[in-house]
Amino acid sequence: MTESKTTTRPWQALLIALISVALFMVLLEGALILFGVKPVLRSDDPLVGFAGNLPLFVAKTAPDGRVKMVTAENKLRYFNAQEFPREKAPGTYRIFCLGGSTTFGRPYGDPTSFAGWLRELLPAADPTRRWEVINAGGISYASYRVARLMEELTQYHPDLFIVYSGQNEFLEERTYGSLRDLPAIVRSTSALLARTRTWAVMQSGLDRLGLLPGPQQESRTQLSGEVDTILDRSAGPERYHRDDELEKQVLTHYRISLARMVDIARAAGANILFVTPASNLKDCSPFKSQHTDGLDANLQRRSETLLARGKERLAAADWTGALAAIDEAVAIDPRFAEIHFRRGQALYPLGRYREAMEAFSRARDEDVCPLRALTPMRGIVADVARVKGAQLVDFVGLLEERSKAGNGHGLPGAEYFLDHVHPTITANRALAVSLVETLVGRGIVKPGKGWGEGAIAGVAARVEGRIDRKVHANALANLAKVLLWAGKLEDAERLALQAIELGGDEPKIVAKADKMLIVVARQRGETDKVREYALQGIEADPWDPKINYHYAVSLFRQQRMPEGTAYLFLADALGRTDATLSLLGLAMFEHERFDLAYPLLLEAQRLNPDDEVTDQALKELARIVSQPESEFPLPKISIVRYPSGVPREVLQVVTDAAGQEQRHGVYTEWHEKGGIKRYAEYVRGLPHGFDLRWDEGGRLVSQSVYRNGISTK
Repeated sequence: MTESKTTTRPWQALLIALISVALFMVLLEGALILFGVKPVLRSDDPLVGFAGNLPLFVAKTAPDGRVKMVTAENKLRYFNAQEFPREKAPGTYRIFCLGGSTTFGRPYGDPTSFAGWLRELLPAADPTRRWEVINAGGISYASYRVARLMEELTQYHPDLFIVYSGQNEFLEERTYGSLRDLPAIVRSTSALLARTRTWAVMQSGLDRLGLLPGPQQESRTQLSGEVDTILDRSAGPERYHRDDELEKQVLTHYRISLARMVDIARAAGANILFVTPASNLKDCSPFKSQHTDGLDANLQRRSETLLARGKERLAAADWTGALAAIDEAVAIDPRFAEIHFRRGQALYPLGRYREAMEAFSRARDEDVCPLRALTPMRGIVADVARVKGAQLVDFVGLLEERSKAGNGHGLPGAEYFLDHVHPTITANRALAVSLVETLVGRGIVKPGKGWGEGAIAGVAARVEGRIDRKVHANALANLAKVLLWAGKLEDAERLALQAIELGGDEPKIVAKADKMLIVVARQRGETDKVREYALQGIEADPWDPKINYHYAVSLFRQQRMPEGTAYLFLADALGRTDATLSLLGLAMFEHERFDLAYPLLLEAQRLNPDDEVTDQALKELARIVSQPESEFPLPKISIVRYPSGVPREVLQVVTDAAGQEQRHGVYTEWHEKGGIKRYAEYVRGLPHGFDLRWDEGGRLVSQSVYRNGISTK
């Protein structure tokens, strides 16, 4: 009888080995859980490091001995002032809202943010529970900073994290080292390993032994402890350029950061709810456009010519003509963002909404200064939520549906956004209501019988009744200033006008908004509007140097030279700049006061050596004046004030041989409520030039001309 032998085939041996290794890894992972080891991905971002960590909340003991957590003072530049008990009371459901400036509630603040609305709506929906909603939204915070902040917040017994993130992913400069060169399968495997505790122990051990490869230790970008954005360190979007590979890496990092947030929340026993980041499509032009790579100079000029023609047709409401020119430009230069935006503007009034949506979305995605969440980000948020089993509120879809219901199309614009990404108060309320409905669906909120449209309206009346109109008007003016700095003339103008409408009885707000409107009108070449806004600004704040400068320019354009010189001189006295000095020097040149023009222009050149106008004027003066520069010292400015503190007299003086000051140059008097009272010119104490006087209504009441102290007229 032959004894049978059981032979193990190679594939079976391999399978047994794999099962053994897998079982060992599972047992090892379980043991490490018992020892409290955290996966790398939960405790550390694999792609960026941070230099230092200042906590968002610090402990503060109340007089009754209870300890509260309050926003650290050094964080108030980026975060709202918030507070909550360190020890969560029984029956309390604690929610942290995280994200960037939209979560913060920009441009206003927490009370009208979606977090603020949620804080008011939840007790109205379910009064049986104690609700705590903490707004932890940080201005300019990208998803990787949000994930890091979540690590801190897990110690405060959270029940739910609500995350609205995605608008700030391109704000900070960072590189990804060797990540660019890794195949996708390697990146995926690394991300999977980073979720295991075994990998955390191995990496820690290798690091202690100094066996980690140098490039792996140093490849991550080291970011500052607090936000350091590209825009903060530049004159605007100029530092941004197209980088398709970087964009791919940023999107990969975004996905990793969202997945990290789920892991961090779950480890703390908390739920997490994501909100898809929405943006203004219809009424927000791109921040920066860049020609298609490889396009030669002739084709670039052709593209620009066609775009200009299309914009002219748009201004004339010739939608078909505009579309024809812009379509031709698209065919030549398909990656120039503004072309797609203008195409959307032509398609929209023609009722071709689906095509307009595609054009506006393409404009957003081709913007090389991407300050709005790109189209793929909505899908990434939804995909991470689906794969990880997290909750999701599709804010993008919500606004599209509301737009379809109210406007007949799904193109969200200025009716839902104050600028490119920050929702209106009403849109924030709609998001908060949707969040409540989602929590109801999850059984977290158990609505009472009184919950419904009436309850929501009651909450809205209470929240909106607490709004400080002046604070909001000032916030709109500040936002207009940011948009103007970014070159967004249309948006800046719209918000500045809204600020005046809302805070028209507050002179400082009107003056602030008028300064923006003046710049917008000047850049468009609208001289009448410059004069109109400058006069409005002067009436609101007679002592603002920038407004006085712009008003002076408008007076010069009306050939009201002495009056314009007076306002320019006041602007220089209140806030000296190279622009005021240069223009004042040119005015003195025009008056043939070369002794004043020379030192003024020299000082302007010192402040701005690159100003060609100043340089040319100085060369012309050098041909006229034979004396050396030292013979023309810059006169001192003297200001005599009313008891109220506002200027009464502003004049130029020099010191004579006896050490006494005497008028030399421009002399002005001002009415206490603003407005020029007298303008005169002097040489060493003697009237020499114009002498004009105005009443409080701005009417010229007398005028004389002197030569060496003697009236000639």
